[in-house]
Amino acid sequence: MTEAPRSAFSVGGGEVQAFNDGHFARLRDKHKVHPSFLEKFDIGSLRLFGGKGGNPMAFTADKRYLVKEINTGDHGSMLKHTLAIVEHQLTANSLICPIFLHFELSRKTYVVMRNVLPSGTGVIWHKKYDLKGNRDDKLLEEDGSDVVEVHKRCFHLHTCWYGCDAIPFLTTVARKRYYEGKKHAFETQFVTSDVQAAQIIAMINGDTQVFSAVGVMDYSLVVGILRQGEHEPIPPADGLNQFVISYGGWTYIYYMGIIDFLQEWTSTKKIAALIKAPLAPKPLSTVPPVQYAQQFAVAFQQKFGGEKAAIVRI
Repeated sequence: MTEAPRSAFSVGGGEVQAFNDGHFARLRDKHKVHPSFLEKFDIGSLRLFGGKGGNPMAFTADKRYLVKEINTGDHGSMLKHTLAIVEHQLTANSLICPIFLHFELSRKTYVVMRNVLPSGTGVIWHKKYDLKGNRDDKLLEEDGSDVVEVHKRCFHLHTCWYGCDAIPFLTTVARKRYYEGKKHAFETQFVTSDVQAAQIIAMINGDTQVFSAVGVMDYSLVVGILRQGEHEPIPPADGLNQFVISYGGWTYIYYMGIIDFLQEWTSTKKIAALIKAPLAPKPLSTVPPVQYAQQFAVAFQQKFGGEKAAIVRI
């Protein structure tokens, strides 16, 4: 595994070993993150969450930062690609979620990232998405209600029948909502101005060029949309990627950021691609990094088409 400079850093009142912190310190400085930002964080608060992944994580008390345990593969990827990703974030406008610390404690490794969505209490999302530009797109929340994941794996015989989308009497209410949410997430286009669309697309193009060059894939664009009356005050951006537009008597406030960008094109992914190719719906999520980057960029050129774009149930 790639060797990296180590230095001491304080987390939860104790000392941890931070990797490549000279680079992350510059990113913390850019975002005005104080060196003591994790002084009161309890590493024991990490918990597993739902979904296909299995990484314990927890927000800080103010919900501005997310601490996430990472596996050996993501740790190695982070060590290799820190410089390229941080330099890009320091020198260009970017949607990549900033990572402010990469550290080791008790033989486990972690990253600490900015929450790409507002951290205030009482936020009710009109829509919240996890978007990959392929059939893995998901609607996560709608009008304050979570959309629970109900998977149907066509390559797992023991679950293929559950929530079968082709046979009505085999489906479930939860599966139908999840399936319809995925369909909506894949098909929807977002209302923005032409200027906003151009800004978003330019950032995505720059970010995916970096990801393609370093050889990572499977990342997502998280999009959160608040909807409020046209005359209500706009919440402060607070350093987040925020885009505001009024349409149809409402004001829509978009927040977005690219997450989960450490997955390399491993032998496991190559085998998964062979299994999925004849069975899974297209476009596929498990494709090589260059293809993934191209597919991702093209998908969001369509989703952020500006003022003349077709609108499908924002």
